[in-house]
Amino acid sequence: MILYEVMCIATAIYFEARGEPLVGRFAVAEVVVNRMNDPRYPSDACSVVYDGGETYRECAFSFYCDGKSDQPDLNSLSWYSAQLVAQAVYEGRSAPVVGDATHYHARWVHPNWARSGYVVATVNDHIFYRGVK
Repeated sequence: MILYEVMCIATAIYFEARGEPLVGRFAVAEVVVNRMNDPRYPSDACSVVYDGGETYRECAFSFYCDGKSDQPDLNSLSWYSAQLVAQAVYEGRSAPVVGDATHYHARWVHPNWARSGYVVATVNDHIFYRGVK
């Protein structure tokens, strides 16, 4: 059985990293779980994934506020893979990829918040941070 929270993590993986190699999908899932464990953020996966309002610059995960459909292709291999990765990370059955990172962005984006954090990993097209204020 896959929990509702796992489905929310899988949705973030699907839209944020489905084109990335497997390690990139694990990294995105870790950020969701790291935020769940950080008192500055909601403690459940769905609230973390859908945190931040309704405008592009307010969302924690850009897919939620990009104006596009948030419905994954339920028959795709990418969706199936996202669910497996989400469940493994949620259940603590995966090796850490990005440590205690709570933020990330694509290489071609330069958010203001990045200056307040520390880079902990670069995984393909994403840069991961901890200590963001």
